[in-house]
Amino acid sequence: MDFGGFLGNDGLKSRLTAALAAGKTSHSYLLSGPRGSGKHTLARLLAAALQCTSAGVKPCRQCPQCRKVLADAHPDIVVMDDTERKTVGVDLSRRAKTDLYIRPNEGKKKIYLFPRAQDMNGPAQNALLKVMEEPPDYGVFLLLADRAESLLPTVRSRCVELALSPVGEAEALPLLRREHP
Repeated sequence: MDFGGFLGNDGLKSRLTAALAAGKTSHSYLLSGPRGSGKHTLARLLAAALQCTSAGVKPCRQCPQCRKVLADAHPDIVVMDDTERKTVGVDLSRRAKTDLYIRPNEGKKKIYLFPRAQDMNGPAQNALLKVMEEPPDYGVFLLLADRAESLLPTVRSRCVELALSPVGEAEALPLLRREHP
């Protein structure tokens, strides 16, 4: 998997690369880590890799699917968030559950991104349990949380947890100097 722009977390990168190469990706991922650890960057790269049509390294960043995902314009990447509310309520989970059974418009997968999974209330998490357990073969859930322990154990057990750690200064400084001289 091409992780350009995503620093650190080498063990996690190896696991994801092997899973993609073997075609053994999960239907539910929990990306957890402190603020600034790269959850959103990894989610975007993972979504692009799952949609990529290239036969080579994924995401190729060149095919129409990759370009749309990386530009936040892919119709089959559904962001489930209501930024005007402090908590993520059951209505969003129910909407995702209903929409999941409508096949993807143009991609291989239909990906539901919950950027504030730690803010999901109990009913919202419970509403997702059944579909997270047995989604259609094209359905994928990406739950992003600052604190994985804020999610119900039953939700966590249905996800492959990708625990991110912050990038160290030694790794970040060369990139920052190169990108922003």
